[in-house]
Formats: sequence, C-alpha cells, structure tokens
Amino acid sequence: MKLEYNIDFVEDKSVKANIKKAISLLEKSFYTKKEVSSFFLNPYELSVLNDIAKINNIEIVFLSCNKECERNIFVANPYSKEIESKDYISVLEFQQNNITHPDVLGALLNLGLERNDIGDIYIGDGLCEFVILNKDKDFVKFNLTKIKNERVSLDFKKDNILSKNKIEYIEKRGFISSLRLDNIVSEFVNLSRSKAKTLIKRRLVKVNFQIIDNPSKIIEENSLISIRKEGRFIFDKVIGKSKKDNYDIEYRKYK
Repeated sequence: MKLEYNIDFVEDKSVKANIKKAISLLEKSFYTKKEVSSFFLNPYELSVLNDIAKINNIEIVFLSCNKECERNIFVANPYSKEIESKDYISVLEFQQNNITHPDVLGALLNLGLERNDIGDIYIGDGLCEFVILNKDKDFVKFNLTKIKNERVSLDFKKDNILSKNKIEYIEKRGFISSLRLDNIVSEFVNLSRSKAKTLIKRRLVKVNFQIIDNPSKIIEENSLISIRKEGRFIFDKVIGKSKKDNYDIEYRKYK
C-alpha cells in the first residue's frame, strides 16, 4: 500500500521541494509505524502535510514553542500521548542591544544550519529568543558567540516558551479594478501596475507563504501577502463596488 497524495497544486517550487522532503518523513512513518519528527515548516506547508496525513490515517501532531508561532514541526505516530515540545525543539535566548531578525537568521545560517532547522525568532526590548531543533541546540549554544559586531552569550530558556511578538497593524482601504495580484500589490505599496508586475515577476512577492510570479493570479480574501523590503499585508475583504465598478477593499499593513 502506497502513501496517497497529490501536490500538483503547489505553485512555489521551493515550497513544493520542502513538502516533498516532509512527505518522505511521512512515508517512513507510514511504512514503519514508528515515530518520525520533521524540520520546521511554514503554515501553508503544514496545512498540506496535515491533509496528506488525514487521507492516509497517519496520526500527526504539530509542535511549536507558543501557539502563535508560524513555523512548527510535526511528529507522526508519536510514541506518547503526553507529547511535549521540549523533547523535540528548544528556545535559546540572549541579551541584545541593536540586533534584528535578519541578523539572527543570518548568523544561524552562517553556522551551516539550513532555514528549515530554524523556527520563529523573537526580538524584544534588550532580548532575543529563537527556536531550534534539539539536534542542533548544543552546537548553536556553544558556537554562536557573535552577531554583527555584538558578542552574545546564549542560554536555554527554562520554560521553553517563546515570547510572543506584539503584532500591530495599520488599517487601510482602497479601490482596485480587479482582484489580480498586480492590482493588489500596486495598491498596497503605491506603485504603478507595471512596476508591481515587475516585483511579482522578480519573485519578490509571496501569497500565503508561497512565492507567486503570476501577476494575473486572483487573490482571495483573508490572504497574507509579503512583499520584499515593503513588509506584510493582509487583504481582508471586499466591501463592495464603486460607481466605476472598482472593488472597494479593506486591508492591513503590519507595523
């Protein structure tokens, strides 16, 4: 009996590659009936893997270090019902002065880790925390000693719970001629439609964690749109239409 799945609908090649890699772990669990844990996956990837697990009657649990984490791992066929995140992933913390999310991610990647080895990152007042797979935790603790020009001293967070980033939004409203991605990007970042198309074709725009390079793609309400160097937006809903038959939309920009 083979694992049943179809991922032809996944548009982003890198996301599809991650999903295929995760499917190989599901297959291992499916055939051996033994516990298998994954690397970190984004919400879209997790949703696809969850559907595949359900179709194939594989018990699957998702783990993170707080309920609002974007990046989770999965454990298939867990040995115990009392499953805890600390057995698979760890939160490391350090004091910091002027370090950013990209600084931390870059430093971890420079150690030789892959993006899938790294979970969410929290930057607060004078504090940084990040989530890592247990297989890498000791290596990272003893080898990550400097980020940018700042010396850092890492410790494991005792409660293993990642602090929550406070998310604030700027609520906005606008008019667009259609729900095509290029029209929406044009509205969000105040660019001409032709320049918005260029951003999309240069693979600088993600929709719900997938890179979309098709400017004419129709975007659904409640979609998360990330634009490189411009930030994140949520296309909330269509309120109605104007006299010129344009869509009246509500959206939010992450502060």
